[in-house]
Amino acid sequence: MIKQKLIFATAAMFMTASVSSMIPAAPAYAATTSSSSLSQGMTSTSVSVLQQNLKTLGFFTYPTVTGYFGTITTQAVKDYQKAYLLPITGIADAITQTSIAHAITKRTMMSDAMNYLRVPYLWGGVTPTGFDCSGFVYFMFQKHGVPMVRTSSKSYYEMGTSVPAANLQPGDLVFFSIPTPGIVDHVGFYMGNGQFLSATRSAGIYPQSMTSSFWGPKYLGAKRIY
Repeated sequence: MIKQKLIFATAAMFMTASVSSMIPAAPAYAATTSSSSLSQGMTSTSVSVLQQNLKTLGFFTYPTVTGYFGTITTQAVKDYQKAYLLPITGIADAITQTSIAHAITKRTMMSDAMNYLRVPYLWGGVTPTGFDCSGFVYFMFQKHGVPMVRTSSKSYYEMGTSVPAANLQPGDLVFFSIPTPGIVDHVGFYMGNGQFLSATRSAGIYPQSMTSSFWGPKYLGAKRIY
C-alpha cells in the first residue's frame, strides 16, 4: 500500500511539472495598452511594451525588446491577430492591444490557477476550501480583476464568442456534457497543448486531456469571454 501511494505521488508530481511547463511565468510588463495605434516605423516605450507582451505570448521571437516597430514586430502582430481571430493588418490598433492585454491577464491567471491543484470539489464552492466547475471559473476571473457573475456552466456557454478548437488559447473556456449528451454541464479553462483545468468530483482541481476517451466525446465547444 505504501509503495502504491509513493508511485501515485511520483506520477502526480511529474504530471504537475509537465502541465506547469505549458504556462508562461507572469509577464515582466503590465497588461497595458497604448492610447493610439502602433504601426511599422514607430519607435516608443509603447512599442517596447507591445513587443514584451507578444514575447510573453510566444509571438515576438526576436532575442531582445528593441522599441522599434519593424518587420519582425509587424509579423508578430499579424501572427497574433491570426491566432486570436482578429483582422490581420499588422497594425496594433486599439482592438488588438486590448486583446493582447486580455491574453496577458489570462496567461497570468492560468499560471496562478496551478496553485489550486487538488483543491477538493464542493458543490456551489467558490473559495479555495472547495470549488465546483463554474465556481472555479468565477473565482479565478474575479481574483485577476475580470468582472464576472457567479452563474452556471450553461450560462457561461451563452457568453462571449465561439472559438474553434484550432484557435484555442490559454484562458478560453471549454465546455462539456457529462450525463446528458448535448447539454452543457461542465466548464474548464483551456491550458494549451490539448489540456484543460477544471474542478472534478474525482480529483478536485486537476488538468485533463481534452481528447481522452472520457472527455473527448463529451466536448461541446469553447468560448472566449475576455
